[in-house]
Amino acid sequence: MPAASDEQEVVLDESTSEHERKIRVYDRKGDFIIVVPAGCKITFGYFNPAQPQFASRGGGAWDDGNRNVAKQTALRIYEHGEKGNQLACFLGVAGFRDEGIKLTRLSQRVVIETNLNDDGEGNVEWGGKQQKQIVAAPEPDTYA
Repeated sequence: MPAASDEQEVVLDESTSEHERKIRVYDRKGDFIIVVPAGCKITFGYFNPAQPQFASRGGGAWDDGNRNVAKQTALRIYEHGEKGNQLACFLGVAGFRDEGIKLTRLSQRVVIETNLNDDGEGNVEWGGKQQKQIVAAPEPDTYA
């Protein structure tokens, strides 16, 4: 069984660019934007690729309420290349995207009309209609 120090980071996604970039980070506490310097590498993976017995331990610095910190995702920023120093680590984020990639949200607008006709003698008539419409809108940019 390998020692904890032998474990490798499990990277789910990685991105590097020669230009400074704005990255939108999706977080359950509220999205935010970071500016990543040119040449930095971004990785997205688990905070700690822990062995099952480590991840099942409760309490201590690894426990965040009801969720195990070791099993959360982490967005990491490294300076210049493979062996660069880690500049930042954002724990528990849902995902990220470069602001150069435009996103259009699709939502469905539904209008329902229901008619009820009751003559007071036990005869009830139901009627109505339903109208659906797909609405496309750019993702709101709250961080100018």
